[in-house]
Formats: sequence, C-alpha cells, structure tokens
Amino acid sequence: MVFKTALSRQKWEGLLACTWIVLIDILLLIWMARRPVDATKFLLIVLFCLSLPLLAHLAYRTWSIFTLEYWVDRNALTISWAGIRQIVPLHTIKRIIDGEVQDLSHSRWSHWPASHMRVGRAMGLLNLQLLATRPLSDCLLVDTGNEILALSPAHKADFLDVIQERFELGPAISVRPARAYTGALPRVWWLLNNQDAVGKLLMFAGGLGVFALFGLLMIRFPNLPSDLVMRYNADGSPEVIRSKSTLFLLPLMGLMTWVVNGLWGGWMVARKQPIGAYLLWGGAVVVQLFALLALAGLMI
Repeated sequence: MVFKTALSRQKWEGLLACTWIVLIDILLLIWMARRPVDATKFLLIVLFCLSLPLLAHLAYRTWSIFTLEYWVDRNALTISWAGIRQIVPLHTIKRIIDGEVQDLSHSRWSHWPASHMRVGRAMGLLNLQLLATRPLSDCLLVDTGNEILALSPAHKADFLDVIQERFELGPAISVRPARAYTGALPRVWWLLNNQDAVGKLLMFAGGLGVFALFGLLMIRFPNLPSDLVMRYNADGSPEVIRSKSTLFLLPLMGLMTWVVNGLWGGWMVARKQPIGAYLLWGGAVVVQLFALLALAGLMI
C-alpha cells in the first residue's frame, strides 16, 4: 500500500525557483550570443556556469520532495524518493513514536527546498534521519534499533493500522535492510556528496583552471592582433601564422581534459579505486597549467 506525504509548500517553492533560474539562464545565453568576445562575455559565461550547480541542487531536492512516499507490504516498509529506495523490514521495527519531539538540529540553506529530508538530532534519539515533509514534531518516528526514521504520512492513523496489520500477517519472504539506487543520477549524486576532501579539491582546481584559461584569453582577446605567429623557424622568422581565434584550442583542450578525466575518475571512485581517480584529476590540472603557460607565451 502506498502512502503519500503530508502537504508541503516547499515543493512548489523549489519548482518556482528552478523555473526562474532556467529563464535567467536563457536570457544569459541570448546575451552571450550577441556579445563579441570580451571580458563582459566571459563574466556572463561565469554567471551561467555558476548557475548550473545551483540549478542541479535545487532540481534534485525538489524532485526528492515531489517523489517522497512510503510503501507498506507484508515484508517491509519502503521509503522511496528521487530514485532511491530505503527498505526497512517490518520485523526490525522496535517501536513507532507518535508525539511531540523537539528537533535540536538546524536546517541549513543547502537543505532547501526539502528542509525535512536530512540528518536530525533530538534529545535521547540516536541516528535520527528525517525523510519527511513536515517538522520533526509532526512526524512519526520509526525506531529500528540501529536508526530512527522520521516520516510524515498524510494519514497517520491509516499508516499505523496498515503497519500493524502487515506485521501481524508475518513476512512472505525474508528481506534485509538496504538502500537501493534505481537510476544513474542518484548514484552520481551520492558520489558527489560522499567524495573526500582531496577529490573535491582536485576537481575544484581543475574547474578553476578552465575558467583561468578562458578568462585570460577572452579578457585580452579584443586587444590582440587579428593574426598571430604560432611558430618560428631556426632563423627566428615566422613560420606558422594563424588567426587569433585559433588560441581557443588551448582552453578547449583544458576543458575536454577536465571533463573526460573527471568522468573517468568518477567511474574509478565508483569501483573503489580512489588513487587512480586522483591521478586522473591531478593530470587534468597539470595539463591546464601547461596550457596556461603556452597561452600566455603566445599572447606576449
């Protein structure tokens, strides 16, 4: 039996925020397309790129709160949201608390719009996980012994009655506590959130290197001559002359290296090979450093 969550306006607020970001990004793209290559266009690109992680975060949190629901059968209570399913066998439930419980934790801005889907803290309750659309004081607390899950079904009485009925019937098959990922996106989200500090630092350095390459070129691009000497012969005479637009090959090379090595490194992390991922991400930073030196040399 499927139980919907209690009503929450945050899902609609999250959807509205995502819509506004998409509209602003469309306007930025139109503005970028009409601008020549200069510092202003680079600033627009930076704003657009910075909006994408924010949009992804808000969209995922909004998707989570829209899809949150609770399934009850003879074997288990299953909590489903955003391609993730947490399975709680009924025989592991020690008690269900329905009462006023004070939440001692504080929701951060990063939890919005699903502010009640996070780790919580309350007096006398250990390993508290909120998977709800309402504050902790309005939730049912499902105690499994190892953790406590705060749930907010729309109809508490019906939810409790069905849990009791299914528990008395007994399980049809044996199931174990588990958290399953039913799609690639939840796995990627989990990898990003659980990456260690070294991995995050290397990926951030690679992204910063990409912005440095494009920024240096686009800021100086209007003042560069239309044709540049790319190579000299042994006598010091120009041997290869190309349009200044050719310089964009270096930033593009840095971008492609960061993207390819980033995806490859993520695949290696998923296979529990973090050292290989560090080498790939660090290699992308080295490539960008040499590309930056080459770009600066060509623009002298």
